[in-house]
Amino acid sequence: MDIPAKLLRIIDANLNRTGEGLRFLEEIARLGLDDADLTRKLKNLRHELLTGGGFSDRDLVAARDAGSDVGAEIEEETARELSGAVVANARRVQQSLRVLEELSKLPELSGWDATKFKRARFALYTIEKEILSGLTSPHHGHPAKKSLKIKSTG
Repeated sequence: MDIPAKLLRIIDANLNRTGEGLRFLEEIARLGLDDADLTRKLKNLRHELLTGGGFSDRDLVAARDAGSDVGAEIEEETARELSGAVVANARRVQQSLRVLEELSKLPELSGWDATKFKRARFALYTIEKEILSGLTSPHHGHPAKKSLKIKSTG
């Protein structure tokens, strides 16, 4: 496949965003909720999406240009509850998957399966709901009015 560097840069950014968001959600499921099933779903989803895409890491990293990314300096919301961080990360992943799904339909990426990204996006809608439900469930020890606190140990 001969893919333009600009297109590889978009793919790289969205794969990175997908991996980062899924890792955050996985850590909440694993350490915040002690939910082995959700943790396994998220880990499997992350590995499925980030491996075997047909691109070499070398090509993706070569196309990366974080220093000139015009979006790098855009301010983000900093203060929020854990549930807000879960929603923000889930939406970030869902949007990145939508970008990858649309890119998969381009002739340059004819080997990519757009339905893989669509299925993952819809699976994440359900997982997001499960995590949020777990955060507000007294069953998990996290009543609705109580938020998990994340401490820095560094």
